[in-house]
Amino acid sequence: MVSRVSQKGYSLIDHTADIGIEVHADDFPTLLERAAGALFDIITDVSKVKAEDHIQITFSSEDREQIMRSWLEELLHRFYGEEMVFSRFRLELSDGDNLTGEAWGEVFDPDRHDLHTEIKGITYHQFEVSFHPGKKWYARIIFDV
Repeated sequence: MVSRVSQKGYSLIDHTADIGIEVHADDFPTLLERAAGALFDIITDVSKVKAEDHIQITFSSEDREQIMRSWLEELLHRFYGEEMVFSRFRLELSDGDNLTGEAWGEVFDPDRHDLHTEIKGITYHQFEVSFHPGKKWYARIIFDV
């Protein structure tokens, strides 16, 4: 069963043992922002995450799938390594293949933040980032839980 696309631009998809999302956007930077939002929606209630700290990540690649994977893996790395949770994202594409991603959040506080689902990583299973001319950018991502 597939749920409807939320106002946040993604939907959860059923997967046997893991959690999957499908993301839609008019442009690639927005696709990345929405995928990051979905990641942290699955981890915790992002409405309780204050945008107190800020990180910046830069990428340079022609491979959109690799950029998506690197972006989400870096955010997940910050969650496990620095216990950061994020609630706001902005990405900007410049010079064709250079991308700057920013995320705002705070250190996970178990007194204020509920841990909904622990995500171990991003799988390669059914991973897809594509553009459909005349339509939108699309991503399917399966998270290992």
